[in-house]
Amino acid sequence: MTKKLFTLAALPLSLTLVACAPVETKTTLTTPNAGKVRTAGPGDTVMSFQSKRALPNAFGRADLFGRTTNAGRTTVRYIGIRGSKAVFERSDIIVDSNATTMSETPLIIPHTTNTNIEGSIGNVPVSGTATSTSYQVIGPRGSSQYASAQRPIQLTIGTGQSVTVEGKTLRVLRVAPSSVSYVIE
Repeated sequence: MTKKLFTLAALPLSLTLVACAPVETKTTLTTPNAGKVRTAGPGDTVMSFQSKRALPNAFGRADLFGRTTNAGRTTVRYIGIRGSKAVFERSDIIVDSNATTMSETPLIIPHTTNTNIEGSIGNVPVSGTATSTSYQVIGPRGSSQYASAQRPIQLTIGTGQSVTVEGKTLRVLRVAPSSVSYVIE
């Protein structure tokens, strides 16, 4: 009997653990107009990426509700030209955080009060019960983050050449003295 009860109790927990995905970091391109020909001058941002990491739950898996925390960003800027090639600079900022589902979830404590009333109206006895519930919300304890900048990397790309950054391709179409035409694929 106890073995059967243990199996019934463990089944929902094991299903919950299996349903949660592993903690992963996802990076998305935030620069608009991917796929369209664009022109940049010196100092302009050509590509910008935002990284988010899934909040780990108490079992070390990804949050069931899809909550995330900042994991950093990558920026590619056009610097200028060197000879007939365009020079870009890639800058990465990595954010380490101790955020978890437990540190970012508030605690809600219900308080239930029962009020009993007894008495009589004339010679008739009466009684009643009133129940009221209120909630105390204790905010999440929060987390801390540490950002570190990586040493910038220079990328030199000629007309018709390309480079892949975070899974997206930056293709240089034309290099002019004061600008570059490019497309993000």
